[in-house]
Amino acid sequence: MPKRKSEIHMHSTFSDGEFSPVQLVNIARENDVTLLSLTDHDTFDGVPEFIQSAETAGIEAFPGIEITVKFHDFNIHVLAYFKNYESIDEELLQKVKEMTETRERRMVELIKRIDGVIPEKFRGLIEFDNVKRAAEGVLARPHLAREMVRLGIVSNTSQAFERYLVKYNVQRENLDAATAISLIRKSNGVPVMAHPGERSYSLICPEKGRKKENAPKLLEELTEMGLLGLECHYPYQERMGTVPFFVELANRFGLIITGSRDFHGYYNNQQTNMFGTTNIEPVFLEQFQAVWNN
Repeated sequence: MPKRKSEIHMHSTFSDGEFSPVQLVNIARENDVTLLSLTDHDTFDGVPEFIQSAETAGIEAFPGIEITVKFHDFNIHVLAYFKNYESIDEELLQKVKEMTETRERRMVELIKRIDGVIPEKFRGLIEFDNVKRAAEGVLARPHLAREMVRLGIVSNTSQAFERYLVKYNVQRENLDAATAISLIRKSNGVPVMAHPGERSYSLICPEKGRKKENAPKLLEELTEMGLLGLECHYPYQERMGTVPFFVELANRFGLIITGSRDFHGYYNNQQTNMFGTTNIEPVFLEQFQAVWNN
């Protein structure tokens, strides 16, 4: 019997993905992926459309989100998975709405900053409303990058990041890890640490002083806060050969082992045929269900 394929970490046009929720469901169908979760950055706005579309396609799907949280003096990404939209606690929905507003304020500041460093002839051309119009949901740097391409300031989105959006980035104040995890658990949701070994938003980042040997201690802290899972199978971690290290850590702390492609599409140079190619048994679903039904 062929192994069931899943994609439980992916982004739509409601945050920084290339495809709409409906298109993602179609891509899943084309790739024989039968288990899905939409995890847009700091927003649930695409979830109703996504769930409806998956239902129509006969694909099992559940709501998710990827929240940027503050942990010690750096930021990490926490994925959260829920039984259904109705189970998401009102307080969490409100906090997420506030995150959207924070992102908008940050974008206004970022546009101002970028406007001060681009060539003279382009100054004053980047308008907040045009950047926002290009985003169906939560505003993120890829939306500004696309507007910079449209205006001819850069020739492609990669160039926008290389020349401007990394160097002149505006950091925002994020929800702290303990609060985020506690709100997820209040909704009977499953909080999972995303890409723990990826370079940014991760436990390990040597260039920022976060060494591999410190990862267990940090993970232990997160587990004490209520973290329930670890995204061990991830493209970067596969390339670096660190998957066994994270699987061992997950087992040590009794965490659910998950895996995904973190699918964004073109913006991450990802082709649609990689969708659902994570080599993982979907045993995590039973473990999620045990939490949801608790």
